[in-house]
Amino acid sequence: MKVVFVVGPTAAGKSAIALSLAEKFNGAIFNCDSIQLYKGVDVGSAKPTEEERQRVPHYLFDQAEFPAEMTAGEYARSFFSQIQELKNRFQVIFVVGGTGFYFQAIEKGMYPIGVADQAMKTRVLMEIAEVGGPERLHKELSLVDPQAAAKIFINDHYRLGRAIEIIRSFGKSLTEVRADFAKQQNPFPYPLLKIGVSLPKEIMLGRVQARIEKMFSDGWLNEVKSLLAKTAVDWAPLESVGYKEIVEYFKSQSQDLQALKFLIAQNTMKLAKKQRTWFQRDETINWLVADTIGQRELAAEALVQQFLGKK
Repeated sequence: MKVVFVVGPTAAGKSAIALSLAEKFNGAIFNCDSIQLYKGVDVGSAKPTEEERQRVPHYLFDQAEFPAEMTAGEYARSFFSQIQELKNRFQVIFVVGGTGFYFQAIEKGMYPIGVADQAMKTRVLMEIAEVGGPERLHKELSLVDPQAAAKIFINDHYRLGRAIEIIRSFGKSLTEVRADFAKQQNPFPYPLLKIGVSLPKEIMLGRVQARIEKMFSDGWLNEVKSLLAKTAVDWAPLESVGYKEIVEYFKSQSQDLQALKFLIAQNTMKLAKKQRTWFQRDETINWLVADTIGQRELAAEALVQQFLGKK
C-alpha cells in the first residue's frame, strides 16, 4: 500500500482533486482535517457529501462527539489502526486536509512528552494576555532556551505559550524535547508522495466567499444552534474558524448577517495564510501550479501515476 498526502489551505480544492484521484486509482480517502473528525459538525467543516462518500470509501470522519476532543496523538493512533485494518485492500490511500500538525503527527510522530494540564495552559494564556506579558515570557524563554527563543517571535503567542508550558510542566526546554524526538523518530512506514494544492489570494477569496454563501444556504446557522443546545461553547469544534464567529453572533444577538459573513471570510483567509505558511516549509511537497481545477487534476494524476509505477 502507498500513501499520498493532499495538503494545502482551506477552500483550495483539495477534496475535489483527492476524490478524482481516488476514483481513478482504486484508492480511499482518509481525513486529516481536525474539525471533520467531529460528529455533527458537518456544514461548516465542508465534510464530503453522502454522494461523494458513495463514490469512494472515506475514513476518519465523525470519529468523536461531544464532550470528546481528539488530540493529534489520538488522531495518529486512529490513522495507523485503521490503515492496518485495510490490509492492502486499496492500491493507494489519499490523506486529505489542511491540519498541518496532524499530518506531522502521522509522518514524523509526536514529541516524547505529555500534554500540559489545563490549569497550566490557562495560566500561560492569562500571562500572555497581560500588558507586557509576551515580552516577559519571551525573556523567560531566552534565559532557559535561547536557541528556541531566537526562532520564536514575541508576537507568535501560540508557539511562545507552548514553549513556556513545556518548560514549566516538564522541566525540559523545547530544544531538549526536539533533540529527544530526533533520536526516537521512526521513518513513515509506507511509500509516501505529497501533493500541495493552493491558489492565488484573489481566487481563494472568491472561492471562500462562495463557499460561505453555500454553507449558510445549507443551514449552517441551524446546525450551530443545534450544537449549542447539546454541547458547550468551549468545545474544540465550536472554537474553530466560522463556528466561533457564529457562536459570538448568537451571543451578541446581532442581526447583521452580511457582517458575519464578511468576518468569517476575513478569518478564513487568515487561516488559509497560516496553513499555506506551514506547508511551504516542507520542501518535499509537490505543489500544483496549473491555473484551472482541470489542469491541476491532470498534473496530480501524472504525479500519482509516476509514484505508483515505482516499486
